Amino acid sequence: MTYPIIKSGRPTRRQALAGMGAAAGGAALAIGAPGILRAQESALVVVSGGGVYEEAIRKAVIDPFQRETSIKVTYVSPAEEAKIKAQVDSNNVQWDVVELSRPAFRPDAHKYLEEIDYGAFDKETLDNLLPEAKAKYAVGSYVFSTVMGFSTAEYPADKPRPRSWAEFWDTSKFPGPRSLRACANGDPTTVEFALLAAGVPKDKLYPIDFDKAFMSLDRIKPHITKFWTDGAAVNQLLSDRQVALASAFNGNIEYLKAQGAAVDYQWDEGELSALHWVVLKGAKNRDAAMRFVAYQANAQAQARLNNLIFYGPLNRAAFKYIEPKIAAKLPTAPENIDKQFFRNLAYWGAQSSSGKSNIEVLVERWIKWVAS
Repeated sequence: MTYPIIKSGRPTRRQALAGMGAAAGGAALAIGAPGILRAQESALVVVSGGGVYEEAIRKAVIDPFQRETSIKVTYVSPAEEAKIKAQVDSNNVQWDVVELSRPAFRPDAHKYLEEIDYGAFDKETLDNLLPEAKAKYAVGSYVFSTVMGFSTAEYPADKPRPRSWAEFWDTSKFPGPRSLRACANGDPTTVEFALLAAGVPKDKLYPIDFDKAFMSLDRIKPHITKFWTDGAAVNQLLSDRQVALASAFNGNIEYLKAQGAAVDYQWDEGELSALHWVVLKGAKNRDAAMRFVAYQANAQAQARLNNLIFYGPLNRAAFKYIEPKIAAKLPTAPENIDKQFFRNLAYWGAQSSSGKSNIEVLVERWIKWVAS
């Protein structure tokens, strides 16, 4: 995620690099990875994002993995959920391991993904992985956060700033135009923030009360300049002072700050979203794929990656190897993580009483609500 311009609606992993490499100051990290066997197999096909993210993951994870295991890796981009289904359904699986999120939490995950072999993980890694990283069909990769950003021109340090979504909703106390992320593509952050604004505690958000959420959204709708779908759009809105307050990706705001833009953010009630590695059902290199997902989860591999990007590791021990000045800017740092909440991927992938997934219910309601 090179962040100058974010070209995709999701927090672009391709966007959170640039600037961080230099900031990392070349932290010296050991490359060792306990429990990884040195065995040569056919080339392992690893699929994820391109651009700057590809550069980072090659340097931090893939190249060390190849050196330490003698397993050759072929890297493919981009990762597309639809291609997982197509390859498995046609019995022509070309990919081995893919970095995505939702596929592992769908009701039909067992048809398309292998169960993760946690026997391939060393004990230290397993003990230090956050619970959100350990799923039946997926292993956590990293975490990004959607946070409350603000214009420091409109809200300088000597002026009170909103510290909660309830205060974001309070347009009389905290005036100024706002922006929130659209839910039309299935992203639920704005609905979660609406519930927080309505007084729902962050540990009681699920199951989602859609009626309450949309009643809350009715209150803020007149003050929204734009419901954004692309990270670049909200960056522009904030830096150009078209809005005073907005939800935004933590890495993007951090990048804008580094470029001298008059923006900042705060972690309170931010939404943590985890990306995961999955292994395709029938993968030609299943054993090597399990070694890879175990390797990328160890503390040193995660630290190398997150010394280069503004998103956070899911292995708590990684912070032993991340420079303190960088750690303070990462969503899963000890001082930041407890202020936030995790998106419940299992809930959004589950079927509702209507037979549709909760994500589908959200999208349908959102489209009707925006048009009303």
